Amino acid sequence: MIIVLLLIGVSAPLLWLGFHRARQAALAAIDEQMASLSERIVDHYRVLFSDKLAFVGLVGVLDSFRAPPPDQLAEKIEFLAEAALLAPDLDSLQVGYPDGSFIRAFNFHKDEQSRANLKPPENATVAIQIIAPGNGGHPTSTWRFLDEKRRLLEIRDPVIADYDPRQRPWYKAAIAADGNVVSPIYAMPLTGNQVKTFAVSHASDPSVVVAANIRLGSIADFLADERISPRSTAYVFDTDGKLIVHSDTRIMNRLLASAEGGAVPDVSALATLDPLLPTLMQTIGSGKRKGATTFSTGNETYVMLFVPVDFTSVLKGSTIVVAAPQSDFTTETNVLLRRGLLTALAVLAIGLAMAILVSRMISASLTKLTGQALRLKDLDFAPVKPIRSRISEIGSLASALASARAAIATFGLYVPKELVRRVVESDLLGDRSATRQVVTVLFTDIRDFTTLSESNEPEMVVALLSDYFDLISRGVRENYGTIIQFLGDSVYAMWNAPVADEDHAANACRCALRLKADLDVFNSRQREAGSPEFVTRFGIHTGAAVVGNVGAEDRLQYTGMGDTVNVASRLEGLNKEFGTLILVSSHTVEACADRFVFRSLGARAVKGRKGALDVFELVGLRTENCPAGLDKGSETRSAPK
Repeated sequence: MIIVLLLIGVSAPLLWLGFHRARQAALAAIDEQMASLSERIVDHYRVLFSDKLAFVGLVGVLDSFRAPPPDQLAEKIEFLAEAALLAPDLDSLQVGYPDGSFIRAFNFHKDEQSRANLKPPENATVAIQIIAPGNGGHPTSTWRFLDEKRRLLEIRDPVIADYDPRQRPWYKAAIAADGNVVSPIYAMPLTGNQVKTFAVSHASDPSVVVAANIRLGSIADFLADERISPRSTAYVFDTDGKLIVHSDTRIMNRLLASAEGGAVPDVSALATLDPLLPTLMQTIGSGKRKGATTFSTGNETYVMLFVPVDFTSVLKGSTIVVAAPQSDFTTETNVLLRRGLLTALAVLAIGLAMAILVSRMISASLTKLTGQALRLKDLDFAPVKPIRSRISEIGSLASALASARAAIATFGLYVPKELVRRVVESDLLGDRSATRQVVTVLFTDIRDFTTLSESNEPEMVVALLSDYFDLISRGVRENYGTIIQFLGDSVYAMWNAPVADEDHAANACRCALRLKADLDVFNSRQREAGSPEFVTRFGIHTGAAVVGNVGAEDRLQYTGMGDTVNVASRLEGLNKEFGTLILVSSHTVEACADRFVFRSLGARAVKGRKGALDVFELVGLRTENCPAGLDKGSETRSAPK
């Protein structure tokens, strides 16, 4: 810790100094960046729309567009199709004539709605609509579809036209104006796009009007693509200070929806998506229309740039606003800070490595002794490698721990380790008290064990019995039970004490079935080896018992006492009368009847109990584990055998 603190004390001032200098350099560079940003935005914006407005200017001087269709129709179609292909951000490029004739072209590139409405050929890229006078004086509308190489794919049959360009606001405004005009925002019926129309009169005939419909979505896409920093946001406000374009797609969709319905956007609702919007609206309302400024909100400082659109475009007279967190411009600071942090971390890593190396040289033996002590706490008596150390105190401690391990291991041979572990986990160590609670008790007994012992060598019987108890102990432990006591060849096990188990009755039944199956395998091996078999009977009962530590001050035993324990023992003995292996009481059946198959054997009187006891044989699980020939869907209780 001392080494680490020293390293931090040296590194922190150096780190702060590097950060401070880089920060000052970054802040000084912001003004220069913002000065060039204004020109860059204007240049990029002019480049984006110059080609689209150039098409309008070209059409306005070409002689082929002076006369209405069908005059020089091929030239008109070829030019408009080329323009639509070169400027996919246009909604459409169109020409209106004083006799009501009309021709327009648009690209299907981003207009899925128009594709759905017109249902063009599969490879169609450009659509041309021609409105011309038809027979009888009624204007007719004809659609032509071209592919990306301007090859004609289909010509639709003429239909009566319901569109008159002379009635459109862009046509009227261009006729009345001396120069170009820009329409308010409106929705195109065919494509569904929100557009602003840029229109001019033809140079040779002022009654012929050329117009380009610019998608507001393309302006928003441009602003989103031209981000000056990762977290920057761009806006466009019209001459009245109304927000008409936003670089965030979610907000832009709301603006387009409100424009289509003629409603004024709800700034408070939009502020949930862009918290900067209220401050920006306030700044626009105060007359701020040009240059850069800064403001703070929350824990962040922002740079705000106002760029007026004073050149020819659909947004002439509007103001483009770009806002970005000041921290986005401090990239150099972040680089220097990162380098300083890496240097400091490298120094700290070297110091920590040295500190760890020195400490491990001293404490490696202590760490091993701690691990051995923890294993001893868990009653793990597996052999361990002896610990040797040049420190005499550690050597003495290792010797003492080895002696303690040997003593406790010897003690563990006489007291079930699992019971000691459970008692320790339940905080009952040394407490000579008992409580009354519901438990499930299991008793086992080996059939004719006395005869078996008399007919075989004692050494062989002891060896077989040890293997048998290993099997029983493992099955009880893995089914969350605790062996309370080994009684000769019998086993006394309990569930729900000393460790709580809400499913104690089912776990006890599951354990009995598991042990029965394991004993079948065990006895099969016994038969093959010519050794005696251990046929085991089980008794299970659920009920209240008094459980706890019982005994003298210098010797305690954890056990359970009462009628529940006695009944479980008696049930085990009743197996002799019925010729069964697993008997349970009705109390146990009621607790888990939905998961096991039981066979009713009727009521029987048991020793030490006044009333008769309903006795059941545990047959199997209510699943695919049911014994062969047993109906899985049968009732739990059936007639006695």
